[in-house]
Amino acid sequence: MRGTPSPRYRPGHSARSRRCWHRARARGPLAAARIGVLACALMSDHTASSLTPVEPAPPVDPMADEGIGPIEGFRSYHLLDLLRALSRHCRRMLDCEVARIWLARRGGARLVARDFPEGEAPAVEHRLARGEGLAGWVFTHDRPLRIDPDGQRPPLMGTLPAFRSALVLPLHRRGQVFAAVECLDRRDGGRFSDADLDRLEVAGEQIAMALDNALLYEEADRRALEKEVLLEITKTLSAPFDLDEVIEAMLKSLRQVVRYDAAALYLVNRKTLALEQVSAVGYPEGSDEAFGLRVGVGLVGWVAKTGEAVIVPDVNKDARYVRARPGTRSELAAPLVVQGRTIGVFNLESDVEDAYHEGHLELLAAFAAQAAVAVERARLTRELLERRRLEKELAIAREIQSSFLPKRAPVIAGFELAGTARPHREVGGDYYDFIHVSDTRMGLAIADVSGKGIPAALLMAGFRMSLLAEIRNEFAIRAVMRKVNSLVYESTDPDKFVTAFYGVLDCKNRVLIFSNAGHNPPVLVRQGSVVESLLEGGVAFGVLPDAQYEERPVALEDDDVLVLYTDGVSEAQSPTGEHFGQRRLEQCAVDLAGRGAAEIVEGIVQAVLDWTGERGQNDDLTLMVVKVLAE
Repeated sequence: MRGTPSPRYRPGHSARSRRCWHRARARGPLAAARIGVLACALMSDHTASSLTPVEPAPPVDPMADEGIGPIEGFRSYHLLDLLRALSRHCRRMLDCEVARIWLARRGGARLVARDFPEGEAPAVEHRLARGEGLAGWVFTHDRPLRIDPDGQRPPLMGTLPAFRSALVLPLHRRGQVFAAVECLDRRDGGRFSDADLDRLEVAGEQIAMALDNALLYEEADRRALEKEVLLEITKTLSAPFDLDEVIEAMLKSLRQVVRYDAAALYLVNRKTLALEQVSAVGYPEGSDEAFGLRVGVGLVGWVAKTGEAVIVPDVNKDARYVRARPGTRSELAAPLVVQGRTIGVFNLESDVEDAYHEGHLELLAAFAAQAAVAVERARLTRELLERRRLEKELAIAREIQSSFLPKRAPVIAGFELAGTARPHREVGGDYYDFIHVSDTRMGLAIADVSGKGIPAALLMAGFRMSLLAEIRNEFAIRAVMRKVNSLVYESTDPDKFVTAFYGVLDCKNRVLIFSNAGHNPPVLVRQGSVVESLLEGGVAFGVLPDAQYEERPVALEDDDVLVLYTDGVSEAQSPTGEHFGQRRLEQCAVDLAGRGAAEIVEGIVQAVLDWTGERGQNDDLTLMVVKVLAE
């Protein structure tokens, strides 16, 4: 028996008979005729004389220890208290230096045991991979192991502690090895005897029952705590909350059920694919910025990319790991998923190797699901608030922009004036104005800024201020155009520009002097049928720094109609994508020439809207009409 592992016991045999059966198998062709108080009474002649009869062990209550009953006394223990009591009991029962209980961690690849020093010293935890050490051998082979001081040792994996003698027994639960009792070094320096194995085996059945009971209680307590923690998080999410506060509460709650040394929640920036740290504990200051995690980079990045959770028992053996913490040994990460899309990652790190198992992963996944709800709800709330803020700002911008436009067309002798501006969005980049130059002269301005929305509206506001300032300082149209171009060029980006038409109506002499800066040419309808386009001027404002502009006078006659417009009119599209076009606009102007200025504006707008149909307006739509009244 010395130096060799005991075989698996046969069901139904006593401890002693099974051990003797092993001896018969181990020592040669033995013919065991009877198994009783001797090791083997009858053996083959050439081996029988070498064996010493084994005296029957005295009756023993293996669990009797200072008033503790066989099993009932252990049922009320929590697991840690039970392990402490069992360790003490086995040391006394077998008079050995060390006795520890190895447990297979739930779903883990390792075995865990604790030593309980005398007094108030804390327990010392030991870990083994399955198959390593004495306990690992017993788990793998599912049979006891006895090693004598001078006996041969079986091949064992892993680093072994120093010991003289050992006795290790597997414990079973529902047909599976789930624990092992490891006893080391008898105090008398001798070997563990057959009687010791008898004692340990009988005690082992009761130890297994006590451990099973404690593990069930621990599992029930753990699940109850997990449910309680998740319920508290759910209650938090049902009320108005701040995302940072909720995530911080989650990290604190998670620590009650899963031990970690560092934890963080990352969100995926969909534009840059960077992983942005929302909340973290246990990491060095600035580590997230230093390593610049991105989708696909590091373990967290891998989870963000694949949408799969991961358990890493040893980060030093995983090439994906980015060392953000020197002390990290194992890691656990789960994705935050919303409608099939990974929006972030919940990450835990431990300074203990192989700290996490499938049970932890299930729990972290539940927390990640709650975090995803919190993040998505916060995002929707933030978007709603942002939308409301933007709508409010747009309403203010719309009000300001409306103040730039004429409240009503001015009334001047011999002419009818009308205009309208319909922005595609809340605010737009179109502009028109009737500008008082003198008692007998009226400025006509219409412009279209490149782009749409608020940026275009801001550029339009700047252009308007420049135009009005130069008109007040200069009467010469070409000089006004040149100076406004310089101001626009200096104050805007290279890709921004303004098309504009500016003219001065001499009401007394019925002459229009104008200059066109790359704008859609106004349509002049004479005698109700002849159409003329006003093209002369120069390039759009902001294109060239020193652009020069020409001006041209046009004499106006009775019933002439001048239509100024932006490209929102001529480029309006039908449902099939066809533009309204210059020719249709000219025909509308001809058809409506007999009406008043306001009616002409309304008629052209309606014609454009009828043309776009269900497609609707896709650009700012601005019109000005000047009709010359008969004298």
